Amino acid sequence: MRRSLYVLIGLSVLGPLIAFIVLYQLVSVPDPTSLAASENQPVTLYYSDGSVLGTTTGAPNGQQFATWDQIPASMKNAQMAAEDETFMTNSGFDLKAIVRTVFNRLGGGTGGGSTIGQEYIKNATGNNQATFSRKIVEAVQSYKMTRTYSKQDILTAYLNTVYFGRGAYGIKSAARAFYNEDVSKLTTEQAALLAGLVQLPGYADSPAYEQERYTYVMGRLLANHWITQAEHDSAAFPAPLPDTGHTTGQNSPDQRYLVDAVMAELNQKGYSEQDLARSGAKIYTTIRPDAQKDAEQSVSKITAADTQYPDEGAALVSADPTSGGVVAYYGGDGSTSYDLAMTPQQPGSSFKPYVFAAGLQAQPGQIGLNTVYDGSDNQTIDGQLVHNSDGEGASQITVKDAMTKSVNTVFYRMGAQAGVGAVRQAAWDAGIPKQITSSLGSTFDSLQNDDPATGKGTGTTELGISIGQYPVRPIDQAQGYATFANDGKYLPLHFVAKVIDNTGQPLYQFDSQARPAFGDAGTSSTVARTVTASMTDVASSSMDGLRGGRPSAAKTGTAQFNNSGHNSEAWMVGYTPQVVTAVWFGNKKQPAPIYGNYHNGIGSNHGYDVYGREEPGYIWQDFMNTYLSGQPVEAFPGAPAAEVAAPTATSDVTTSVPPSPAGTPTTDTPTTTESSSRRKGGPPTSTCVVSCPSATGTASPTQAATSAAPGNIGSSQ
Repeated sequence: MRRSLYVLIGLSVLGPLIAFIVLYQLVSVPDPTSLAASENQPVTLYYSDGSVLGTTTGAPNGQQFATWDQIPASMKNAQMAAEDETFMTNSGFDLKAIVRTVFNRLGGGTGGGSTIGQEYIKNATGNNQATFSRKIVEAVQSYKMTRTYSKQDILTAYLNTVYFGRGAYGIKSAARAFYNEDVSKLTTEQAALLAGLVQLPGYADSPAYEQERYTYVMGRLLANHWITQAEHDSAAFPAPLPDTGHTTGQNSPDQRYLVDAVMAELNQKGYSEQDLARSGAKIYTTIRPDAQKDAEQSVSKITAADTQYPDEGAALVSADPTSGGVVAYYGGDGSTSYDLAMTPQQPGSSFKPYVFAAGLQAQPGQIGLNTVYDGSDNQTIDGQLVHNSDGEGASQITVKDAMTKSVNTVFYRMGAQAGVGAVRQAAWDAGIPKQITSSLGSTFDSLQNDDPATGKGTGTTELGISIGQYPVRPIDQAQGYATFANDGKYLPLHFVAKVIDNTGQPLYQFDSQARPAFGDAGTSSTVARTVTASMTDVASSSMDGLRGGRPSAAKTGTAQFNNSGHNSEAWMVGYTPQVVTAVWFGNKKQPAPIYGNYHNGIGSNHGYDVYGREEPGYIWQDFMNTYLSGQPVEAFPGAPAAEVAAPTATSDVTTSVPPSPAGTPTTDTPTTTESSSRRKGGPPTSTCVVSCPSATGTASPTQAATSAAPGNIGSSQ
């Protein structure tokens, strides 16, 4: 036993040593010049018809090399502070960091543990698999680099090839892309920010991420005595210049949001911008060039009347519900660093279809299209006084008419009947993400309150969800309504159909299959068809109907600005069997009252408060008419008879009231709003939930959403 133990000990010591020596002889050290050339290949994006959408060309002046002497000491120190503080003394790898990473991953955690040498090897080989074997080979290669090149050469090679974001490979290109400055003139603060961006270059234009990484690197510079306490304390955040885009081709300023959305989708699939550039990728999108042009023109046409209000803007997402392909995408006019189509906003009454979907599933024998509710104004429901817009509603009203007229009291009570958990689940099932990520990279747990201490979701949802209390993005609304349009089958909306490399070899192919969203196929179809039937009169009654009376299903939505009597968000979301389109309209920079001059069917045509039926409704109508021109008129499948029939009466529900006359105007009204923490990383939002205080300015970001207490729920449309 003693001899066997000696052998085992000897093998445990000699085995890794022999393996290390063998690997050392076999591995090669990559050449920085060839690496830079491979990383600078153009990435081409194509429309669905094969025409060129744009080409990423890297940094403005291409790959540029900086010598050791041209790179300031502050940049070298900042990169070591950010990634490898022991770089000048380690052997190319940090054994303790590797062991720590192994234990972290065995415990389900994450961690890097890579030195600058190892990161250079990873960039050169393109192998970023999270495996122990890759880390071992990488460590041997990094060690060999330290035996082949000087530390000075390695750090120079790394700084000349690492990706900083904005298409910038290498520090010289990054200095131009972010500060339009020669690398030799970078300040310590600028160097600290650039060094920090290397960790997640895809978030290089997220203000929150920039601040986080800058603060970290400056702190490590101080801890390593590379700057003094006085220098640290007097430093000011070095805000980068606005990104003018690094894509060429047939792109208007607003289309950079589209390009960013395409690249973000591929990044989520595991294809970083750096990987795509290395392979010279050709990205084939689902975007139709005619539809994209139509979307831009529709937004411009309607908002051109509102130039008196320069901070107002719109977002539009349109998709084919049967394929999931996004056909048109408008995230703003290019004037903001954030994409409005990816920015969470209060949906108001455009959230009510999910409430109905929940009710149909929770109480299929009691809740249906012709179920009659008490829709009168000023009802106390679950301890809350709930209002309708402008006193809309009636003591007896069907669900169909309540959806058309957007009667809050009906859907607030329906939400209470189904339960907030069921409403939340129905929205998630339709496609609202359980975690929503804003355009600037921050993520929050959707459709629930936040823990003020951690920012995480508490799991608690208030009944205000029934009238749009919790924010979602325009692309989320397009996704949710696409599920209704696709007969209850969920199919992920996507921008990318396929990707090939520069040799024609496939890299990625969208192949997700549709699945029933609301239970089994039959139930899901029943729910979707009934929800669709509830919305077929909304567009026409809002004066946003489609040309020639083409059938559509749609819902308006509006969110109130505090308790000011004015609105801050307005929506129109709707579909035909061929296409679904979500439109948001509001202030681009902060919650503020929104006014319009385009057309107001009810009242003054100048300076009116914008509701869902107006600017967003007109944008939706104009785009849909243009997109569908020449396409066949398709009818929706009929709602199942069991769901159309009036159910048995209950204490909350009565029956047998005829529908209101066709063409009765709907009023799209405001909803109360929620905590500014909902839009982390984006513009602040107004903050009242119930019994909102009177206000005319932007609410303080310190105000937080509170649990619903007895009070007034503002009107929502």
